[in-house]
Amino acid sequence: MDFDSYQTEAHKTDEAKKSTISLYGLSGEVGSLFSLFKKRMRDNYPFSNFQDQLKEELGDLLWYIASLASIHKLSLSDIAQRNLDKSRSLFDDGKPTHFDQGFPENERLPRSLTVEFRLDAKGKRSGMFVNGKSIGDALSDNANEEDHYRYHDIFHLSFMTFLGWSPVMRRLLRVKRKSNPTVDENEDGARAAVTEEAISAIIFSFAEDNDFFREIRSIPFSLLKTITSLGRKYEVRVCTFKQWQQAIWHACQIYRELVANGGGTVEIDLDEPRISYVGCPI
Repeated sequence: MDFDSYQTEAHKTDEAKKSTISLYGLSGEVGSLFSLFKKRMRDNYPFSNFQDQLKEELGDLLWYIASLASIHKLSLSDIAQRNLDKSRSLFDDGKPTHFDQGFPENERLPRSLTVEFRLDAKGKRSGMFVNGKSIGDALSDNANEEDHYRYHDIFHLSFMTFLGWSPVMRRLLRVKRKSNPTVDENEDGARAAVTEEAISAIIFSFAEDNDFFREIRSIPFSLLKTITSLGRKYEVRVCTFKQWQQAIWHACQIYRELVANGGGTVEIDLDEPRISYVGCPI
């Protein structure tokens, strides 16, 4: 039986057709499921009996879920498909995204790059250097309490590496796609760059509260949902949750190295993709 057929038949047996009653029922069935597993663990419940009761409990849960879906005019099969799409995105490595593949060489993000983070004499501002030349402005924390936000450009570099996307780095590296005015304005323009800055600030705030995600599994799904929602109007929308997860985690690991060493050198390879901290400041 498919989901839609089940939903149709289940709806015929729903006399109340009220959300509150279905929610109470769903909550009660979850409790029954916990009780069943407790009984299995405590009493070494026979496996065949356990399976029969598990089928029944899961079936009851499905009925209440179908009831809520029907009451609110949602398709159970559509819900299932969207959930599968989300699950795949969480585990799908995706493919290296080169959104500028068809553009002239001088409008493409460099496929490999070495970036040096240098602190000024007072150690309060960090600048990025490529081939000995400064790119962008030296950054301070812009905060009353030191939090080393001056190194946050590592997030933009990581976005560039794992997502093939960074309007901020396109501006700093002077590789905006000006040959296509629409792309230049909509994908590489000021609004896209502001959105990326907002995404990096949100990630930094979450990371700061979670020890900068020493474990990749500690990156919450709520954060991934928030930032992908912010990026949904731009080309980066095709990137998977896992690609974002990789970008965030690697950026946090290198951020920690930059803070510990007062700067250093980072190597990037967009084709692999890979970003590495390769040396302390000289």
